[in-house]
Amino acid sequence: MIVMIPLVAHVLMSLIMLALPNMVRREILFGVVVGADFRLSPEGRRAIREFRLAILVPAVAGAMAIVLLGSRFIPLFLLAPGIMMLAGFTTFVLQNRKLRAFAVQPQPLRELELSASSERLPWFVWLGLVPLLLLVTAALYLHAHWDSIPSRYPVHWGLDGNPNRWADRSFRGVYAPLFFGAELIIWFFGFALAIWYGSRRSEPLRRPMVGYVVAAEWTLALTLAGVALGPVVHLPFAVVAVGGVPIIVVSIIYLIKKSNDPRTPVDPPPNECWKGGMIYYNPNDAALFVARRDGIGLTSNMGNPWSWVMLASLPVLIGIGYLVLP
Repeated sequence: MIVMIPLVAHVLMSLIMLALPNMVRREILFGVVVGADFRLSPEGRRAIREFRLAILVPAVAGAMAIVLLGSRFIPLFLLAPGIMMLAGFTTFVLQNRKLRAFAVQPQPLRELELSASSERLPWFVWLGLVPLLLLVTAALYLHAHWDSIPSRYPVHWGLDGNPNRWADRSFRGVYAPLFFGAELIIWFFGFALAIWYGSRRSEPLRRPMVGYVVAAEWTLALTLAGVALGPVVHLPFAVVAVGGVPIIVVSIIYLIKKSNDPRTPVDPPPNECWKGGMIYYNPNDAALFVARRDGIGLTSNMGNPWSWVMLASLPVLIGIGYLVLP
């Protein structure tokens, strides 16, 4: 079990990296806008082949190292996928530079009005507040069953499924996971609003991306509520770990489908505003979010100061949460 879980995670991450060229529309390859049939050309095939080979070698080597040495050298669990991903992203940037010679300059960025504050939000956005009610319900249940909570109980488990962090029956020990979940859910709800009002009205990924963020809120709430309720209802580790995963998986599948929908027009920002095909920097673009070129969904416009404020606030909240957690 100690080796199997990180091995499966490494293999899944490798497969995702190998599939990266197919996660975007056919008109975009390694962050470069090209002709719709360029992938079938010798240059396009060579670029994809070189990218996948650069991932496959460290992926296979990493998997073998985990199986043979993982139980004796735990850092391999992080080192193997880290090296594979570093090789993948480095090769992505190199291929981006090679394919610029074949780039098709997109139409100039249209002055599309951003979502007005009076525009009605999709109904499912408000489902993003329900996870807060789940956490409150869990807190009330724990309060009502306070005497049933053990004086000491596990709150964190290792890769082998065994507990490696414990908490005491105290206000902090019992309610800290719920407070941590509440602050994250509030942040993600604000993030969903930022996506809706910070994207162009014509952006086809705006709705599915907001739905993905709402699904992430539900996954967080179910996981942290399961951790908090574990000492009372004795939930199995597997249920706590993956109970909310199906929700977010469905949203990811829908997001992938919409990202590759050929019926939607391609309106990418100018090529020169993309750094390595992955980072969008355009101070002259009022949009806070644009469609990714290196995968599915949206990415922040790093030329907009609010992007830095928004992205920097999340690690701050996580850091505060870890200080609160037992």
